[in-house]
Amino acid sequence: MGGRARRPRAPLVGAGRLGDGPSHRLAAGAADRALSLLNRYLLLALLRGGSPVFLLLLGLFSFVALAEQLEDVGTGAFGTLEALRTVGFQLPRIALDLLPITCLLGTVVGLGQLANQLEVTALRSSGFSMVQLARPLLLMLMAVTVSALILQQTVIPDFEGRALDLRTRSFDNAAKEEDAFWTRSASNLVRVGAVAYGTLPSDIEIYRLDDQGRVRELIQAARADVIGPDSWLLHEGLVTRFETEGVVQSHFDQLPWASDIDPEQIDALLRAEHALAPTDLVAYIGHLRGNDLDAHRFEVLLWQLLGLPMGLFAMGLLGLPFVVGNVRSTPLGARVTLCALIGILFYLLERTSLQVGLLYRLPAPLAGLAPDLLALTAALLSIRLKR
Repeated sequence: MGGRARRPRAPLVGAGRLGDGPSHRLAAGAADRALSLLNRYLLLALLRGGSPVFLLLLGLFSFVALAEQLEDVGTGAFGTLEALRTVGFQLPRIALDLLPITCLLGTVVGLGQLANQLEVTALRSSGFSMVQLARPLLLMLMAVTVSALILQQTVIPDFEGRALDLRTRSFDNAAKEEDAFWTRSASNLVRVGAVAYGTLPSDIEIYRLDDQGRVRELIQAARADVIGPDSWLLHEGLVTRFETEGVVQSHFDQLPWASDIDPEQIDALLRAEHALAPTDLVAYIGHLRGNDLDAHRFEVLLWQLLGLPMGLFAMGLLGLPFVVGNVRSTPLGARVTLCALIGILFYLLERTSLQVGLLYRLPAPLAGLAPDLLALTAALLSIRLKR
């Protein structure tokens, strides 16, 4: 008995893979569910922080826009109801302008409340990295960016067009019938059949009148470029002169025309630059280049529109460093005030970069993207310092 050697036991099946057993899978599933719950919790905190900020800013800027519209009440048929409706149509554009600062303040207010209760500190102490903390924020920013792109492409051009149509009623000598726009000055009666890309008048008829109000000349053009407030360049048209000897006609490829249309009437005809859809801007830039006209201004505007997603992500991420670390040393109100100033500075920088880019003929990508690139660089550097 004592000399009998024991036979080695065969290893249990799966003994080398105990880490893949049911208990491990349950633990991994529980960890994933906990992480998902944390992400949802942080998303709700961001929503609770950003929604009131957005509504407050939207109400404030809408009131300012309404005050501007009320200045025109009493002009023609433009009344208080028309002013209210005009501001209602302008709300999508106002909302789009407020999104960057809302992303910044929403991050600081939403996560800042958690930071004041040391919840962010607890997450960081348990191994929650800055990347994990930023994940719900990035999901939120993606949703905001998609909404902004939809506003840019479809909602804002449509609503701004309706606002311009409504404001047309404030002019006694301008009228819009069906798709045609009519306006009259001292010596001209002008009809514009349509506006391509929101900025290119087409199907144009200009009736030039004599002192007795009789038509002495008719200019018909396929389209026109509005070079300035009193300068149009007509393309592919026909000039008909009514003289005592008879009717004289001549064709032209291009014809400069000194317009005497009131600037407010032109504003009622053409869509504002900020209301143009990106696809309309691309098409109009192609038209200007095809006719050897200066397209630099619209190229800068296009790059500004294309840089909006970068600006939204930059401003949202810029709020993260304000909610990690020793946040109790700085009150939440002070952090919100500082971020509000940063948001205002970003807004002014965007407007200034456009004017500086146009004034000094800077490359369009640089002039259009400089504020967004600057904000994104500041956000990434700040996050790296806080890691």
